Amino acid sequence: MKIKKKLFLGFGLLFIVVLIFGAVSLYYIEVISETSNVTLKNNYETLTFARVMRSVLDENDLPLTPQASETFDTALKKQENNITEPGEREATGNLRKAFGLITNPSLGLNQKQQAERNARLQLKTIEGLNMRAIVLKNNDTHSTESKATLYLGGMGFITFLILFILIANFPGFIINPLNEFAEGLQYINEKNYDTRLDFKTSDEFAQLARAFNTMAAGLSERENADLTKIISAELRLKTLIEEMPDVVIGTNEKQEILFVNAVAKKILKLDQKRVIGQSVRELMKSNSLLNTIIENSDKGVPLKINLDGRVNYFQQKSLEIVAPNLKPDILETLQVAGYPAGMIYILKNITDLKERDEVNTNT
Repeated sequence: MKIKKKLFLGFGLLFIVVLIFGAVSLYYIEVISETSNVTLKNNYETLTFARVMRSVLDENDLPLTPQASETFDTALKKQENNITEPGEREATGNLRKAFGLITNPSLGLNQKQQAERNARLQLKTIEGLNMRAIVLKNNDTHSTESKATLYLGGMGFITFLILFILIANFPGFIINPLNEFAEGLQYINEKNYDTRLDFKTSDEFAQLARAFNTMAAGLSERENADLTKIISAELRLKTLIEEMPDVVIGTNEKQEILFVNAVAKKILKLDQKRVIGQSVRELMKSNSLLNTIIENSDKGVPLKINLDGRVNYFQQKSLEIVAPNLKPDILETLQVAGYPAGMIYILKNITDLKERDEVNTNT
């Protein structure tokens, strides 16, 4: 799975959970608000209308005055338009009938008093229905609040859990492969070209790992090819130096013996296996001829050496080995093109030339 798809699924799931959380929150807020509004508005208004009508009956004797009748009738009409509870319509209808009897001028006082008692009974019924409704709706509101708290708490916990999982895993999901790449590149920088990365995924990191492995394999093949060329060139150079008729001695930048050819071994009486890697200065202490060659290499005076009972003349020459500056610092590379890497001392046999010169001089 691609990294983009993983991120999309992770954050998409989080977005959906947050969206559901918000929707559930809005739903329960709306339910609680609507329940509260209905409880405060409809039932409270009904109780207000009933209180007005009861006050008319309490404060006025029968028969009612026209003003009291009008006040009662106005409140009753409002109640008739605000019926919300079961049984309230029937009680309101009975109240209307009782009020009609109370205001009927053809009825006697006893009949009107009986109608008044019935009206009070119906008002009590209406008030009881609405008071009970207020209690029930209040209980419903508390139940809805408890349910909303439970659901929202559960949704909040799920949201927190998803966030925790993302926070706990997302950094490692990105950083761990990057650390492996950094470690692999460090190995490559140290020329450990056998380093390979293996990700058990099918995302972009796996693609980068395959590219890294291809690069490492290419560098390994190139190094092996270059090493083969270097070894081959070194062997050819050693063979060439070994077959040279002149004395050839090579040292490194630490003045340690790198090579001596067969002529040098014979003239200087050196054991090649023992002297390779040895300090020139230490060998000069026990080999006077080597000391002469090193100390007088640049004087240009022919050196006389007695070989096999015959005096031989050798022309001395020394060459400094300079290695190119391959450091990545461009400024330093421009300032310093190379560094001393050793010396090569050569003794060229000029005995024949010396003897011909002497013959020509004598004649």
